[in-house]
Amino acid sequence: MKIILAAVLIFLLPAAAAAQSGPAAAGRPPKPRASVSTSYSYISAQDLPARRAALRGETALGSAAGLELRAGGELASLRTGDGGYFPRALYKAALNLTAEDKDTRLAVQLNSNSDHPFHSAAETDLGFNFARTFSERGAHAWLFGLNYSTRRTFARALPLPFITYRYVTKDLYFLFPFLARWQASREISISASYQPVKYFRLGGAWRPVPFFNLTLEGGTGLEQYLPAGRPRKGEALYYETSSVSLKPELSLSRRLRLGAELGWQFSGVYFTGKAYDDHHAKTAIGAGPSAGLSAAYNF
Repeated sequence: MKIILAAVLIFLLPAAAAAQSGPAAAGRPPKPRASVSTSYSYISAQDLPARRAALRGETALGSAAGLELRAGGELASLRTGDGGYFPRALYKAALNLTAEDKDTRLAVQLNSNSDHPFHSAAETDLGFNFARTFSERGAHAWLFGLNYSTRRTFARALPLPFITYRYVTKDLYFLFPFLARWQASREISISASYQPVKYFRLGGAWRPVPFFNLTLEGGTGLEQYLPAGRPRKGEALYYETSSVSLKPELSLSRRLRLGAELGWQFSGVYFTGKAYDDHHAKTAIGAGPSAGLSAAYNF
Protein backbone atom coordinates (compact mmCIF):
# COMPACT_ATOMS: atom_id res chain seq x y z
CA MET A 1 0.00 0.00 0.00
CA LYS A 2 2.79 2.43 0.87
CA ILE A 3 4.51 1.70 -2.46
CA ILE A 4 1.31 2.56 -4.35
CA LEU A 5 0.82 5.73 -2.29
CA ALA A 6 4.42 6.84 -2.91
CA ALA A 7 3.97 6.36 -6.65
CA VAL A 8 0.81 8.50 -6.64
CA LEU A 9 2.56 11.21 -4.63
CA ILE A 10 5.56 11.28 -6.97
CA PHE A 11 3.11 12.00 -9.77
CA LEU A 12 0.91 14.51 -7.94
CA LEU A 13 2.42 16.35 -4.99
CA PRO A 14 4.67 18.86 -6.74
CA ALA A 15 1.78 20.23 -8.74
CA ALA A 16 0.17 21.49 -5.53
CA ALA A 17 3.18 23.68 -4.86
CA ALA A 18 3.42 24.80 -8.47
CA ALA A 19 -0.22 25.85 -8.38
CA GLN A 20 0.11 28.43 -5.66
CA SER A 21 1.05 31.32 -7.98
CA GLY A 22 2.39 32.20 -11.36
CA PRO A 23 1.18 30.83 -14.68
CA ALA A 24 -0.33 27.80 -12.99
CA ALA A 25 -2.67 30.19 -11.21
CA ALA A 26 -3.86 31.94 -14.35
CA GLY A 27 -6.90 34.12 -13.90
CA ARG A 28 -5.85 35.66 -10.60
CA PRO A 29 -5.51 39.46 -10.22
CA PRO A 30 -2.08 40.86 -11.16
CA LYS A 31 0.38 41.13 -8.32
CA PRO A 32 1.34 44.55 -6.93
CA ARG A 33 4.85 45.82 -7.58
CA ALA A 34 5.64 45.32 -3.90
CA SER A 35 3.68 44.30 -0.79
CA VAL A 36 4.18 43.85 2.93
CA SER A 37 1.86 42.18 5.46
CA THR A 38 1.87 41.36 9.14
CA SER A 39 -0.33 39.25 11.40
CA TYR A 40 -0.72 38.27 15.05
CA SER A 41 -2.95 35.61 16.60
CA TYR A 42 -3.49 33.86 19.92
CA ILE A 43 -4.75 30.29 20.25
CA SER A 44 -6.04 29.36 23.69
CA ALA A 45 -5.72 25.63 23.11
CA GLN A 46 -5.79 23.31 26.09
CA ASP A 47 -2.33 21.84 26.88
CA LEU A 48 -0.53 24.04 24.32
CA PRO A 49 -1.65 27.70 24.07
CA ALA A 50 0.21 29.49 21.30
CA ARG A 51 0.96 33.00 20.05
CA ARG A 52 1.77 33.51 16.37
CA ALA A 53 3.30 36.57 14.71
CA ALA A 54 4.45 36.96 11.12
CA LEU A 55 5.94 39.54 8.77
CA ARG A 56 5.99 38.92 5.00
CA GLY A 57 7.15 40.93 2.04
CA GLU A 58 7.53 40.65 -1.73
CA THR A 59 8.86 42.91 -4.47
CA ALA A 60 9.30 42.87 -8.23
CA LEU A 61 12.90 42.82 -9.48
CA GLY A 62 12.30 43.58 -13.14
CA SER A 63 12.81 41.14 -15.99
CA ALA A 64 15.57 39.02 -17.51
CA ALA A 65 15.49 36.82 -20.64
CA GLY A 66 11.77 37.53 -20.97
CA LEU A 67 10.99 36.34 -17.42
CA GLU A 68 9.50 38.53 -14.69
CA LEU A 69 11.54 38.28 -11.48
CA ARG A 70 10.22 38.62 -7.93
CA ALA A 71 11.80 38.16 -4.51
CA GLY A 72 10.06 37.54 -1.21
CA GLY A 73 10.68 36.69 2.40
CA GLU A 74 8.94 35.72 5.63
CA LEU A 75 9.81 35.80 9.30
CA ALA A 76 7.32 34.23 11.71
CA SER A 77 7.32 33.00 15.29
CA LEU A 78 5.34 30.40 17.23
CA ARG A 79 5.53 30.81 21.00
CA THR A 80 3.83 28.26 23.25
CA GLY A 81 3.23 27.56 26.91
CA ASP A 82 4.50 24.54 28.78
CA GLY A 83 3.82 21.80 26.24
CA GLY A 84 6.00 18.89 27.33
CA TYR A 85 8.92 18.53 24.93
CA PHE A 86 7.43 21.03 22.43
CA PRO A 87 9.83 24.04 22.27
CA ARG A 88 8.57 27.29 23.78
CA ALA A 89 9.82 29.32 20.80
CA LEU A 90 9.99 28.26 17.15
CA TYR A 91 10.58 30.40 14.07
CA LYS A 92 9.98 30.31 10.34
CA ALA A 93 12.49 32.10 8.13
CA ALA A 94 12.11 31.94 4.36
CA LEU A 95 13.58 33.54 1.26
CA ASN A 96 12.31 32.90 -2.26
CA LEU A 97 12.99 33.99 -5.82
CA THR A 98 10.59 33.43 -8.73
CA ALA A 99 10.99 33.81 -12.47
CA GLU A 100 7.94 33.46 -14.72
CA ASP A 101 6.23 34.28 -17.99
CA LYS A 102 2.90 33.22 -19.47
CA ASP A 103 3.82 29.54 -19.75
CA THR A 104 6.74 28.95 -17.38
CA ARG A 105 7.41 29.40 -13.67
CA LEU A 106 10.47 28.63 -11.58
CA ALA A 107 10.50 29.24 -7.82
CA VAL A 108 13.58 28.69 -5.67
CA GLN A 109 13.12 28.61 -1.88
CA LEU A 110 15.42 28.64 1.12
CA ASN A 111 13.49 27.88 4.32
CA SER A 112 14.37 27.19 7.92
CA ASN A 113 11.65 26.29 10.45
CA SER A 114 13.53 25.87 13.71
CA ASP A 115 14.29 27.25 17.15
CA HIS A 116 17.59 28.43 15.60
CA PRO A 117 16.88 29.19 11.90
CA PHE A 118 19.73 28.42 9.48
CA HIS A 119 21.78 26.97 12.34
CA SER A 120 23.19 24.35 9.95
CA ALA A 121 22.21 22.37 6.86
CA ALA A 122 20.20 20.03 9.13
CA GLU A 123 17.85 22.95 9.96
CA THR A 124 17.59 24.28 6.40
CA ASP A 125 15.36 23.31 3.47
CA LEU A 126 16.54 24.14 -0.04
CA GLY A 127 14.12 23.45 -2.83
CA PHE A 128 12.60 24.51 -6.12
CA ASN A 129 9.40 24.14 -8.14
CA PHE A 130 9.38 24.27 -11.93
CA ALA A 131 6.16 24.25 -13.97
CA ARG A 132 5.45 24.78 -17.67
CA THR A 133 2.23 24.76 -19.68
CA PHE A 134 2.82 22.47 -22.65
CA SER A 135 -0.73 22.33 -24.05
CA GLU A 136 -3.52 24.91 -23.86
CA ARG A 137 -6.79 25.05 -25.80
CA GLY A 138 -9.40 27.51 -24.63
CA ALA A 139 -10.19 26.83 -20.97
CA HIS A 140 -8.17 23.58 -20.90
CA ALA A 141 -4.44 23.27 -20.22
CA TRP A 142 -1.88 20.62 -19.30
CA LEU A 143 1.25 21.34 -17.25
CA PHE A 144 4.40 19.42 -16.47
CA GLY A 145 7.19 20.18 -14.05
CA LEU A 146 9.63 19.13 -11.37
CA ASN A 147 9.76 19.60 -7.60
CA TYR A 148 12.75 19.22 -5.29
CA SER A 149 13.16 19.69 -1.55
CA THR A 150 15.89 18.62 0.85
CA ARG A 151 13.39 18.52 3.74
CA ARG A 152 10.09 17.38 2.24
CA THR A 153 7.82 15.60 4.73
CA PHE A 154 8.36 12.45 2.64
CA ALA A 155 10.75 11.37 -0.15
CA ARG A 156 13.33 13.89 0.95
CA ALA A 157 15.94 15.09 -1.56
CA LEU A 158 14.22 13.14 -4.35
CA PRO A 159 13.30 15.14 -7.50
CA LEU A 160 9.62 14.50 -8.25
CA PRO A 161 8.20 15.04 -11.76
CA PHE A 162 4.52 15.78 -12.29
CA ILE A 163 1.81 16.33 -14.88
CA THR A 164 -1.47 18.04 -14.01
CA TYR A 165 -4.61 19.47 -15.66
CA ARG A 166 -5.95 23.04 -15.37
CA TYR A 167 -9.38 24.41 -16.30
CA VAL A 168 -10.11 28.15 -16.17
CA THR A 169 -13.26 30.11 -17.06
CA LYS A 170 -14.61 33.49 -15.98
CA ASP A 171 -16.17 32.03 -12.82
CA LEU A 172 -14.24 28.78 -12.23
CA TYR A 173 -10.59 27.94 -11.61
CA PHE A 174 -9.72 24.26 -11.21
CA LEU A 175 -6.32 22.58 -10.97
CA PHE A 176 -6.84 18.83 -10.59
CA PRO A 177 -6.96 17.77 -7.81
CA PHE A 178 -5.37 20.50 -5.73
CA LEU A 179 -7.23 23.79 -6.15
CA ALA A 180 -10.76 24.87 -7.02
CA ARG A 181 -12.41 28.29 -6.84
CA TRP A 182 -15.95 29.03 -7.97
CA GLN A 183 -17.45 32.52 -8.22
CA ALA A 184 -20.98 31.43 -7.39
CA SER A 185 -22.42 34.94 -7.69
CA ARG A 186 -21.25 38.52 -7.77
CA GLU A 187 -20.87 38.54 -3.98
CA ILE A 188 -20.14 34.89 -3.08
CA SER A 189 -17.18 32.64 -3.91
CA ILE A 190 -16.31 29.11 -2.75
CA SER A 191 -12.83 27.58 -2.66
CA ALA A 192 -11.14 24.30 -1.80
CA SER A 193 -7.52 23.16 -1.72
CA TYR A 194 -5.87 19.81 -1.11
CA GLN A 195 -2.34 19.01 0.02
CA PRO A 196 -1.38 15.34 -0.10
CA VAL A 197 -1.71 13.13 1.71
CA LYS A 198 -4.60 14.14 3.95
CA TYR A 199 -4.59 17.91 4.44
CA PHE A 200 -7.15 20.35 3.03
CA ARG A 201 -8.87 23.74 3.34
CA LEU A 202 -12.45 24.73 2.50
CA GLY A 203 -13.70 28.29 2.39
CA GLY A 204 -16.52 30.59 1.44
CA ALA A 205 -16.27 34.37 0.94
CA TRP A 206 -18.96 37.04 0.89
CA ARG A 207 -18.18 40.49 -0.59
CA PRO A 208 -21.33 42.63 -0.36
CA VAL A 209 -19.41 45.82 -1.23
CA PRO A 210 -16.01 46.31 -2.90
CA PHE A 211 -14.26 47.40 0.31
CA PHE A 212 -15.46 44.62 2.66
CA ASN A 213 -14.97 40.86 2.58
CA LEU A 214 -16.06 38.16 5.04
CA THR A 215 -14.50 34.69 4.79
CA LEU A 216 -15.40 31.49 6.59
CA GLU A 217 -12.75 28.78 6.21
CA GLY A 218 -11.55 25.63 7.88
CA GLY A 219 -9.43 22.54 7.39
CA THR A 220 -6.46 20.54 8.61
CA GLY A 221 -2.76 21.26 8.23
CA LEU A 222 0.71 20.03 9.12
CA GLU A 223 3.77 22.10 10.07
CA GLN A 224 7.31 20.72 10.10
CA TYR A 225 10.03 22.11 12.38
CA LEU A 226 13.71 21.18 12.67
CA PRO A 227 14.89 22.02 16.22
CA ALA A 228 18.66 22.49 16.36
CA GLY A 229 19.11 20.27 19.41
CA ARG A 230 17.18 17.24 18.23
CA PRO A 231 19.18 14.03 18.80
CA ARG A 232 18.40 12.48 15.36
CA LYS A 233 18.99 14.96 12.54
CA GLY A 234 17.03 12.83 10.09
CA GLU A 235 13.84 13.38 12.11
CA ALA A 236 11.62 16.44 12.44
CA LEU A 237 9.00 17.83 14.82
CA TYR A 238 5.49 17.79 13.33
CA TYR A 239 2.57 19.94 14.50
CA GLU A 240 -0.84 18.82 13.15
CA THR A 241 -4.02 20.82 13.79
CA SER A 242 -7.55 21.36 12.51
CA SER A 243 -9.37 24.68 12.75
CA VAL A 244 -12.25 26.84 11.56
CA SER A 245 -12.25 30.65 11.48
CA LEU A 246 -14.30 33.69 10.47
CA LYS A 247 -12.24 36.49 8.90
CA PRO A 248 -13.63 39.96 8.17
CA GLU A 249 -11.40 42.19 6.03
CA LEU A 250 -11.74 45.93 5.35
CA SER A 251 -10.00 47.77 2.51
CA LEU A 252 -9.31 51.30 3.72
CA SER A 253 -7.84 52.24 0.34
CA ARG A 254 -6.58 50.58 -2.84
CA ARG A 255 -3.33 49.87 -0.98
CA LEU A 256 -4.21 49.24 2.69
CA ARG A 257 -6.22 46.30 4.08
CA LEU A 258 -7.01 45.47 7.70
CA GLY A 259 -8.30 42.11 8.89
CA ALA A 260 -9.40 40.23 11.98
CA GLU A 261 -9.98 36.58 12.85
CA LEU A 262 -12.18 34.68 15.27
CA GLY A 263 -11.96 30.92 15.28
CA TRP A 264 -11.69 27.58 16.99
CA GLN A 265 -8.80 25.12 16.94
CA PHE A 266 -9.90 21.53 17.37
CA SER A 267 -7.89 18.84 19.13
CA GLY A 268 -4.55 18.19 17.45
CA VAL A 269 -1.24 16.38 17.96
CA TYR A 270 2.49 16.89 17.77
CA PHE A 271 5.07 14.17 17.25
CA THR A 272 8.56 13.43 15.94
CA GLY A 273 9.54 11.19 13.05
CA LYS A 274 11.26 10.86 9.69
CA ALA A 275 8.06 11.60 7.74
CA TYR A 276 4.47 12.78 8.17
CA ASP A 277 3.29 9.22 8.96
CA ASP A 278 6.15 8.22 11.28
CA HIS A 279 4.76 8.93 14.75
CA HIS A 280 7.11 8.97 17.75
CA ALA A 281 6.30 10.54 21.14
CA LYS A 282 2.83 11.44 19.88
CA THR A 283 1.22 14.01 22.19
CA ALA A 284 -2.39 15.24 22.07
CA ILE A 285 -3.32 18.93 22.06
CA GLY A 286 -6.65 20.12 23.43
CA ALA A 287 -9.12 22.39 21.64
CA GLY A 288 -9.63 26.10 22.20
CA PRO A 289 -10.66 29.48 20.71
CA SER A 290 -8.40 31.71 18.63
CA ALA A 291 -8.32 35.38 17.67
CA GLY A 292 -6.07 37.52 15.53
CA LEU A 293 -5.39 40.75 13.63
CA SER A 294 -3.67 41.39 10.29
CA ALA A 295 -2.68 44.25 8.00
CA ALA A 296 -1.39 44.39 4.42
CA TYR A 297 -0.08 47.22 2.26
CA ASN A 298 0.54 47.21 -1.51
CA PHE A 299 3.02 49.63 -3.02
